[in-house]
Amino acid sequence: MFDLSGHVVLVTGSSRGIGHAVALELARAGSDVVVHHRANAARAEAVRAELTALGVQSRVVAGDVADPAAVATLVRAAGDWKGHLDGVVTTAGVFRGDASPEVGPNDFLPLLRTDLEGTFRTIQAALPYLRKSVRPAVVTVSSVLGAHAGVGGVAYQAAKAGVEQATRALALELAPRIRVNAVAPGFVRTDMNRGGHQDPRYHAEIVAATPLGRWGEPDDVAPAVRYLLSLEADWVTGLVLGVDGGVALR
Repeated sequence: MFDLSGHVVLVTGSSRGIGHAVALELARAGSDVVVHHRANAARAEAVRAELTALGVQSRVVAGDVADPAAVATLVRAAGDWKGHLDGVVTTAGVFRGDASPEVGPNDFLPLLRTDLEGTFRTIQAALPYLRKSVRPAVVTVSSVLGAHAGVGGVAYQAAKAGVEQATRALALELAPRIRVNAVAPGFVRTDMNRGGHQDPRYHAEIVAATPLGRWGEPDDVAPAVRYLLSLEADWVTGLVLGVDGGVALR
């Protein structure tokens, strides 16, 4: 089940964290993968070597998703590789957890440009390549904080809320040809939020607040992405799938 043999999928932000786990999961499902990074070419090439070891083809593209021109260039490189894209997964993002009084005049917009507009511009640029696929699908990456408020990180939460609404709007607009869904991870141990999960007190608070009793790992999120890209999800669009250990139930 959830076989992706013959697929070509672009995974933004796949040199680390959830994107890295997604790239490996898709390779295990048989998909060729386009690995994307912003500035860490060595790390991206290491991921590419892992994918090669799994028996699939891959290539590396680079660019800052906060820059629409760079997005157009990296997506063109991804799409021109095989002439089409069967899937796009937008894991590239940044996080700031500042309390509101600490958010400076130059802190808000860059985060929106990366997390929200970067997601949209990636999908927008990929449309000509997705339309060449038999069953194209897009998976965006939100957060439990996209729909459930937390203390601090207002810009991040606003951006992720925007990602969820953009997902629903695009699902409606692009139907019936292209399916668009989202995953909304809970508190996952990644480099991006290591300040949280490495803090003993905060780590314990999240464990206590999560019904399944632990922080998530990137490998907990990747299978949900694989499902949403697969034929088994062929009648699923506009969904925001929580992968959060139940923390959204609190």
